[in-house]
Amino acid sequence: MPSTTKTSAYSSNRKSSFYWYDTETTGLQNSYDRIIQFAGQRTDLNLQPLGQPLTALLHLPPEIVPTAKSFQITKIRPSMLATKGIPEHELFLKLRSKLQTGNTCIIGYNNISFDDHFLRFGMYRNLFPAYDHEHNRGNSRLDFLNIVRLTGALRPDGLTWPMVDGIPTFALGPLAEANNIEIDGAHDALVDVNMTLALARKVKAAQPKLWDYTYRLRKRDLARELLNPNTKQAVLHVSPKYGNTRYCLAPVLPVLQHPEYSNRVFAIDVESNIDLLLSKSADELASMLFEQTETDEPTDPKDRINISLIALNQAPMVATLKALLPENVKRLKLDTQKVESNIGKLRRANDLPNKLLDIFSLRTGIATPQTAEEALYEGLISDRDQAECIRFWKQWKSTHSWITARFEDRRLRDLHTRLKTKVAPDEMSPSEHDSYNRFVRGQLMRTDRSVMDALQATEELLREEPNEEEALVLNELQDHLKSIASQYDL
Repeated sequence: MPSTTKTSAYSSNRKSSFYWYDTETTGLQNSYDRIIQFAGQRTDLNLQPLGQPLTALLHLPPEIVPTAKSFQITKIRPSMLATKGIPEHELFLKLRSKLQTGNTCIIGYNNISFDDHFLRFGMYRNLFPAYDHEHNRGNSRLDFLNIVRLTGALRPDGLTWPMVDGIPTFALGPLAEANNIEIDGAHDALVDVNMTLALARKVKAAQPKLWDYTYRLRKRDLARELLNPNTKQAVLHVSPKYGNTRYCLAPVLPVLQHPEYSNRVFAIDVESNIDLLLSKSADELASMLFEQTETDEPTDPKDRINISLIALNQAPMVATLKALLPENVKRLKLDTQKVESNIGKLRRANDLPNKLLDIFSLRTGIATPQTAEEALYEGLISDRDQAECIRFWKQWKSTHSWITARFEDRRLRDLHTRLKTKVAPDEMSPSEHDSYNRFVRGQLMRTDRSVMDALQATEELLREEPNEEEALVLNELQDHLKSIASQYDL
């Protein structure tokens, strides 16, 4: 791990801050599901609170069919959302204001893989810029879960690391409990934010050099230097795909910068089956890679190929091989001779970059968005339409009446039309009401998430004899789903 100077990484800008946040959602599909509870807390760089936390429950839109499991886990009652929730656009008006504070590092527990996408889609659905809170005004992102993984793998001293069947776990609850942090109310957004903060204070106190190092990784410059394919130098990389048995850490060799996306680099796990990678055709490898079943604990790396497409703008946790101490090598069971041998094989494989491009060009099965609400990643919004979004909200704030907008992008035209049902329902015409009702009815009958399937899943969970609190939540969810089905004649 590159050494840090005696001066803290933070000293150059005392106004920088963290914004810690967590969400609870209707399910795991970030393009479709919605936030139903949000909590955020700004802190200074010493992790002391700045101001009061932002907390909110959100309305459950009629067009969204929640998963029963998500409500069983969060224990959020639908009646609470109906009586205490706010419309989604109100949350994002507040949140956008919070995140316009310059030099904010947005951080959570698994946020880059999960919650950040919900923020992007929420901004987009409500006609706000989807990305500028992440990088404009000096803003940046980190994922504390990956910091924890790096700490557990390389510098574990000073914390207790719980095990499940001999395998380390990085779940927030067990880690908090093992380190004497209050865990009552887990899966409540504000409780999870406070647990995350308490654990972060312990990591920072136990491993201050590592903490300062990971803070530097919020900017892509250091990651770009370490993951430069031209140097042909292996590095350590943190990713859940390597599995908890390996502490989610693997030595990888950066091989190729993505030809279309300059912020992405192909890297090969040098503990995986390199001979298989070099001997098989691109067609065979694509079949093996993309048909592998995703599991919580990947199979032994000797039996598979691990190719990562690392995004430099997602604060990847990477470090030089020099960060490996002898005790790390032993605990991680690294075969250093095999690692060196495989690195040599990859360096000599001159046709490997072209093979990687061929492999990923064969990837299929990526779902097509069914609605404009799910189509954020189908292309960037033009500058003209971005300006129209800004004009829309500026005029709405001054008049609080519906503002007509003229978007070139069909997605935004659809979003604008349906946003009226949330922002100005009293100004809708009968034809607009009819159009929205047809849209909702179609959404409730989706093959991938129908209201009838959700009812069946809820009934199955109730038959499993949940505890009293869970049963109350699931019964309320069942009533909500039946009411929606009846309202839209299903």
